[in-house]
Amino acid sequence: MSTSAVPIDLPWARNYVESHVDKRQVNKIQHAFPSPRFWSNREVPVDQVKENRNRLESVRDSAISLYMGVPFCIKTDPGKCGYCLFPVEDYTGNASMDDYLENYLKKEVEMMKSSLEGKNLWGVYFGGGTSNLYRPEKYQVLMDLVHELFPVISPQVDITLEGIPQLFSRDKLEAIRDSGMNRISMGVQQLNEDLNRLSGRKQTKKQVIRAIENSQELGLACNVDVIFGWPQQTLDSMVKDLEELVALGVRDITHYELNVGGPTDFALNRYHELPSTLTNLEMYRVSRDLLQSHGFEQVTAYNWRKAGEQEIKPYEEGVIRRFTSIDAVGFGYAAMTFFMDVELDRGQSWSYINWRNLDQYRRAIEEGRYPAECGYQHDPEDFRLFMLFRNLFALELDREAYHDAFGLDVFEEFSNVWTALEEFGLAEITEEKIALVGDGPFYTPMVQTMLAEERYRHLRSREVRGRGIGKPAV
Repeated sequence: MSTSAVPIDLPWARNYVESHVDKRQVNKIQHAFPSPRFWSNREVPVDQVKENRNRLESVRDSAISLYMGVPFCIKTDPGKCGYCLFPVEDYTGNASMDDYLENYLKKEVEMMKSSLEGKNLWGVYFGGGTSNLYRPEKYQVLMDLVHELFPVISPQVDITLEGIPQLFSRDKLEAIRDSGMNRISMGVQQLNEDLNRLSGRKQTKKQVIRAIENSQELGLACNVDVIFGWPQQTLDSMVKDLEELVALGVRDITHYELNVGGPTDFALNRYHELPSTLTNLEMYRVSRDLLQSHGFEQVTAYNWRKAGEQEIKPYEEGVIRRFTSIDAVGFGYAAMTFFMDVELDRGQSWSYINWRNLDQYRRAIEEGRYPAECGYQHDPEDFRLFMLFRNLFALELDREAYHDAFGLDVFEEFSNVWTALEEFGLAEITEEKIALVGDGPFYTPMVQTMLAEERYRHLRSREVRGRGIGKPAV
């Protein structure tokens, strides 16, 4: 790929769709391009990245998405909740949480503080791991860190803390609200206790209901995560869960297909218990119709919001409909940072991830180094695909905005892909936009794969060449 994508012939695109609509797609939706498996640069020039951002924002101000993570999760049997693909460490008690916050996270924030002075805040997401493992008094400490970076925070900024239902006690929710956080996100996964137990999680339906009701009473917005395509799950059990959540007054539901892959217990030991891919598609259709009948709008490939709900812009699942820049700063173990802008010169856009080994993360902080484990230096075509992926997650592409940013027509650049998708009823093409319609949102991963096929082929070839001369691919 140079200034435009290598054309993909229409027969290939048609055949790809036809041969993949009934296939399970292990990697699911990609929230960035390329996949982190290509982030092989072990020396990320963080100071230069900061300098590049400051140079740009001296003339054009862009708002920052802020992420702060925690490494720890309660140990389960099977491990890592049976399905989790994220790096985590076993929770060993409050002392480990306090040590991480006081002696490491605070120091990392201090390292980055000067480069964020005078910038605007777009959203905050406290994730992990399990961020509601902290004791009640620590939520103010976390918010104090945010205020160190952004002394003035607009009341419109969404500040979300993620956690598991049984740890959202009333006193914690009060402390979360009083600290200035205004939204929680609960990983419920299944209301059905028998199904939930397959993952090793021990929450009860009563705990979920109590956490939802308490958050409502305290004025905290509440998102609930639930998964379909779960082992032994049926259409009936899925519908029952969704109807109960709607009846409880939940107005923000993340409903997504189980990502089965890697060395998880579900992939290794329960694969035979999973619903078929076509059953998963039917689950998507039934849930879509059910939620729409209750006044919910689909705002991303798997986020549903009650009509009229105040716009919510959480860090991880924000609705992105622009092509100019991504400026997301991650703090903590395994946190990701994205700094990409259409005005940057070739090779100045970066993605990087902090150490996914807790000892290595700690060692870097102790030695006064940025704890970046590895990263990826983007070429212009990488940036375009990254922004396409983010906008597709929000279900539509603005053709004029894409042209203004890149000087290219997004339809002409990938005309055969869009034409094939339109023929299968998965996309709608107008002069103004390209939108995923019908079952299109369910097939977002397939669409992303088609768009990125040529670039990934190039990256894989480059990776092989790099290994062939004894050097890592960068």
